[in-house]
Amino acid sequence: MAYQQRINKVQSLLEAAELEAVVITSPSNFFYFSGTWLDSHERLQAIVIPKSGKAVMVVHEMSKEEVQPGSLFDTVFWKDGDSSLALLAGILPAKGTVSIDNQWPSQNLLLLMKLRDQLSFVDSTNIIGKARLNKDQQEVDLLKSSGAVADTVMKQIINFIRPGHREKEVVDELKRLFAAQGVEELSFNPIVGTGRNGAIPHHQSDDTVIAEGDLVVIDMGGIKDHYCSDMTRTVLVGGEATQEMQKVYETVKRAHEEAVKAVKPGVPLKEIDLTAREIIAREGYGPYFTHRTGHGLGIDVHEEPFVTSNNDQLLEEGMVISIEPGIYLTGKFGVRIEDIVVVTATGSERFNHVKRDFINTVNGSIVTV
Repeated sequence: MAYQQRINKVQSLLEAAELEAVVITSPSNFFYFSGTWLDSHERLQAIVIPKSGKAVMVVHEMSKEEVQPGSLFDTVFWKDGDSSLALLAGILPAKGTVSIDNQWPSQNLLLLMKLRDQLSFVDSTNIIGKARLNKDQQEVDLLKSSGAVADTVMKQIINFIRPGHREKEVVDELKRLFAAQGVEELSFNPIVGTGRNGAIPHHQSDDTVIAEGDLVVIDMGGIKDHYCSDMTRTVLVGGEATQEMQKVYETVKRAHEEAVKAVKPGVPLKEIDLTAREIIAREGYGPYFTHRTGHGLGIDVHEEPFVTSNNDQLLEEGMVISIEPGIYLTGKFGVRIEDIVVVTATGSERFNHVKRDFINTVNGSIVTV
């Protein structure tokens, strides 16, 4: 069973790190280890995995019908009026160091530290982060399925965009298209940036009207079966591309393609970033590539590992990352191309297959570059 294997892996990591237990609290981590998506908001939910022995699930009694602990967990239910943190404290080992979910509110940790002042606490990067780093085949299949939905929606939205649409109208259409595919929750609020707004990497889409000849950056993704998609395309909406637009687009496309080709086991993540960054810098646009080349993706849209210029971590089979170089010319336009790839035994495989050609959405032609 996948969940038992994940628990076993964590226990091996705890043993190697000389830690006594890990406390898992966030909905995504809770789901990863149990198969149950539970968000009890301010109420405590936790899975305590000890270095050895059976894991314990702690949840509010109103969630009895939602959790299915089976044989994997001992289960402890609490009710309003109980001190849930005192209950959790009593489950923890008597001494040693415990790893705490990075996403747990600090106020809870501070109180737990008072309740168990004989324990030491560390974050969960080296335990939960490492456990979730390499996707198993079940996760890869789910991410492929989520990516296929994103492909369908991206093709549809490219056909939808025309001069006169407002950015927010395109965002609303994206949401409708995802919903039509059975995806109600998005990985993040879509980014639609036209013209000079495209030069803002995380632009908050507004009432700006898309004009003929604008470049439009479309960054979007949805959550299918609890696994995210994330992809970006940049399109020309009618009119004629300037020479500068063509050069920037070609540069970003080449940086993207070469970075994807560089992905394989044993390669440091910083080399993937450097591959994309050097191509962009050689064309004179180095200062205008203002973010990392990519990030991990899975249950969360941003998770380990991160494709940055200083990350010495080596790529391993099963890691899933985005490759998304971009160039952003303030006051003019921006270009970003993004796909999600999984590291295979010999290289990588894309989860996104929408063409990366420079498309004119009005007539469907490929802009010559």
